[in-house]
Amino acid sequence: MGRWRLILIAAVVAGLLAIPVLASAVVTTVTVRASVRGTGQLRRTRLTITRNGRTLYSRRVLLRNCAVGCTVTDLFPRRSPILVADLEGVHEPNVVVGLFTGGAHCCFVDQVFSYDARRGTYVMSQHNFLDAGASIRPLHGRYVFLSADARVAEDALTDYADSGSPIQIWRFAHRRFIDVTRAYPGLIKADAARWLHLFRRHTKNGIGLLAAWAADEDLLGHSALVRSTLAADARHNRLHSALEPHTSAQKLAAQLQKLLRELGYTK
Repeated sequence: MGRWRLILIAAVVAGLLAIPVLASAVVTTVTVRASVRGTGQLRRTRLTITRNGRTLYSRRVLLRNCAVGCTVTDLFPRRSPILVADLEGVHEPNVVVGLFTGGAHCCFVDQVFSYDARRGTYVMSQHNFLDAGASIRPLHGRYVFLSADARVAEDALTDYADSGSPIQIWRFAHRRFIDVTRAYPGLIKADAARWLHLFRRHTKNGIGLLAAWAADEDLLGHSALVRSTLAADARHNRLHSALEPHTSAQKLAAQLQKLLRELGYTK
């Protein structure tokens, strides 16, 4: 891969964010530029961040325990591996770098760099979205990382291609990724309906699709509905797994309930 260079710019002005500002308040503008240079592989890729014209961060991009195949990758839905945006709504731009670890079904890692005024530099936080990745987009006035819980699909209730991943939504605040999925019941409900529709069309090997529906419904507090639905589908022999073709529908229902408990969807 040839040598490449990419620069993104963001200017944040308090008065432009539709946030009330007192007449006596001082409106400040912060301009952040970020660039990554290299050949694609992390060991040859460097991130540089300037704030108001001063270079405050310039280091090689690092990802702990990463194999040789690790690279920067485009952040969804953009066609760029870096994004400069005020993720926290505090009038201070963050820099996001998208990374890919390589390998089958793995793994998209987003690194967020936040300005540390005390140290006069940028500090990094990161989250592994597994093979689901994340789409960074504004939602109800705040940026979120719209993703899915790939652990559900990867548990091997059936083959991966016939499995689903329930919706996950993360917010970045105080240099941490926070799971805020339950704050968006409308999106969870729509996701659950999609997985249930797919399951009804693929009952011959649909336990993995039903797993995503069940996780969504548990997030909505509908655990009783999940239990009754699984019981009914088991009685009518509608639960099947390509990986365990001889396992009874009742046992598959029990395995799914156990998985949801282990992943924290039900108590």
